[in-house]
Amino acid sequence: MSSIVKFFVAARADALDVLNSGPDASFRMISFGNFDAEEALLDWESHLTGNSFEALVEEDIPEVVAESDGGPAVFLLSDSLLNAFSSSSTYQIEDLAQWWVNEKADSGMEIGLPISLGILHALVDLTCQEREPQEGIYCWTS
Repeated sequence: MSSIVKFFVAARADALDVLNSGPDASFRMISFGNFDAEEALLDWESHLTGNSFEALVEEDIPEVVAESDGGPAVFLLSDSLLNAFSSSSTYQIEDLAQWWVNEKADSGMEIGLPISLGILHALVDLTCQEREPQEGIYCWTS
């Protein structure tokens, strides 16, 4: 489980540079904690796109941009996930939030609906902000 999760906008080279210390205030960023970010990215993409969790894993989604053995990691959010977020209605995001709460509860992890909604709405907002062509959205975890 990740103790700190930060989603941020950056060019790939800048995303590589944040591995050890995480993104700082110079990045457009949102920060959360206490959930498995890599699994969440897979869950969300699977639910929104209809691709199976297993198929996404086989395709190496999310892409691991940088990682430290047993330490921090940086993931690139896929274009499919970004497109799904940006084209989803409020109802679809609320449905995803409720599904994620239920999915995690089934595996013994409690995520409250207000927290789930907060994470997803903030991430959708970040996704919908204008970015330079070379910028992606990354997830840093520690």
